[in-house]
Amino acid sequence: MSPESSDIRRELVQRARGGDEAALGELLEHHRPYLRLLARRVLDGPLAARLDESDVVQQTFLSAFRSFGLFQSESAEEFAAWLTQIHERNLKDAVREHVLTRKRSVGREQALDDDFPLADIYASSPSRRLLRGERAVRLALAMKTLPEDQHEAVRLRHLEGWSLADIAVRLQRSEHAVASLLTRALQNLKAKLKDP
Repeated sequence: MSPESSDIRRELVQRARGGDEAALGELLEHHRPYLRLLARRVLDGPLAARLDESDVVQQTFLSAFRSFGLFQSESAEEFAAWLTQIHERNLKDAVREHVLTRKRSVGREQALDDDFPLADIYASSPSRRLLRGERAVRLALAMKTLPEDQHEAVRLRHLEGWSLADIAVRLQRSEHAVASLLTRALQNLKAKLKDP
């Protein structure tokens, strides 16, 4: 993350603390790609069809607006950690509510235990979570710069877990062409993520 970006975010936090709702909105939008990535990771598989990641992100934004008065720092890094904690709690609540209200079939019910996708997040330190969060934001922003076909191939393969064969059908290309597309996309991402 560049020093300019960090300075801008710190200024936005200060303005938001001073009551500037537009600054708070801009801060939240800055974190949307990371929050969506985290939601996508948690709401994978059968949950993805029943719980919308955008709804959870919006709930996180609403929670952040409502409780922003409790945030007592002017640090952009602490804001990111605070927002991530709210989002993790909202994700866990959404999954728990979904299970408790029996929106899934009883035969497929699973307890929320140590296998819950957020377990590793809670087991790590705040600084490690923040570092992972910053990396995820950089990755999400870098993915936005990819050509549309590369972006879609990476999303389907690495975020949705699709096979090369399924992606080939979706993109109307051969498996070999999809493999080449993914290779180029990952090379582009690697180059973009090397830049400070």
